[in-house]
Amino acid sequence: MSIRTYEKYPYKTSFEAEVIECDQDHIILDNTIFFPEAGGQCADRGFIEGKKVTDVQEEGDMIIHEIKNHPFHVGDHVHGQIDWDFRFSNMQCHSGEHIFSGIVHKKYGYDNVGFHLGVHEMTVDFNGPISDEALKEIEVEVNKAIYQNKTITCFYPDRKTLETLDYRSKKEIKGDVRLVDIEGYDLCACCAPHVKSTGEIGMMKIISHMNYKGGIRVFLECGIRAFNYIRKDYENAQSLYGMLSANQESLVKHVKNLQDKNIRLESEIRKVQSDALSEKISHCEGESILLFEEQMETPIQREAVNKLKKKATRYAGVFVGNDQRGYRYILSSASLDMKELLDKLVSHGGKGGGSSEMIQGFISCKQEEIKTLID
Repeated sequence: MSIRTYEKYPYKTSFEAEVIECDQDHIILDNTIFFPEAGGQCADRGFIEGKKVTDVQEEGDMIIHEIKNHPFHVGDHVHGQIDWDFRFSNMQCHSGEHIFSGIVHKKYGYDNVGFHLGVHEMTVDFNGPISDEALKEIEVEVNKAIYQNKTITCFYPDRKTLETLDYRSKKEIKGDVRLVDIEGYDLCACCAPHVKSTGEIGMMKIISHMNYKGGIRVFLECGIRAFNYIRKDYENAQSLYGMLSANQESLVKHVKNLQDKNIRLESEIRKVQSDALSEKISHCEGESILLFEEQMETPIQREAVNKLKKKATRYAGVFVGNDQRGYRYILSSASLDMKELLDKLVSHGGKGGGSSEMIQGFISCKQEEIKTLID
């Protein structure tokens, strides 16, 4: 059995322990402050006797530390140290998520049905929809709870007391239940280390959200991760202010003007391309008419094929690309079954699909090889 020292001492950064089991790449200690991957949260990082701990997993009542090709033996006494910045960041995030989920549960009755706290991303899933405006309100409430510096307590209630408590839990837990109480905001079963007061979370920021399995998935960050995200946004905004001679109030207007201008220019370019293509098509004739262009948007490509089909007695096609990177193709015929040609193209390494009247796809061949293949 491994004593989970991190539960009682979440702020402890180093420890002494004895190796009680091991194999070539793993060791089990009589006690540890390394939190394993559990409850949706990634494992702690750190070192044992200077050897990097690459993963931490739990198996029953044992905590397994992965250390590739370690030199340890059963009975060895070792010194371990966690990456405290990484641990504290996870504590900030997990405690902030509890406040967020607690508020959602109280306001809407939704359950937290999925939680992921990884190295680069934190998400929480709820079994019901939440509007954009409601999410903004919840974000404000969470940050108010942080500023109030409420006490956070982790404890194991006895079975009789547990039966009287109204607490959140994603699953039924057998045995002792560890609860995390955030004063006035949430009471939830949880195995992870938490900060001792909400003020240590610093801040919470919703990054984005998406519909998910009939409910919603929310991407959020807390603490130093939220600060780093906001700082990066600030740096990007400052760059845009300089490029566009804009400020916070006028930035969106400047970008919208650029977007509208870009749409107009794209429309003009499409018209020029279409007119030039029509001129080229007017001079085309033959059994199979194939055009090869370096660049062309798919709608114009399809329009050109439809025009060529009226002039070709066999195949009409437009290939976009070059001999080096391959060609995106659209082919059609007024008289022949295009699926037979598709099979031929596929047999020469092409990809695609379509109907008996028109096919499209991609082929990595030289222009002359394509002409020979089709003719």
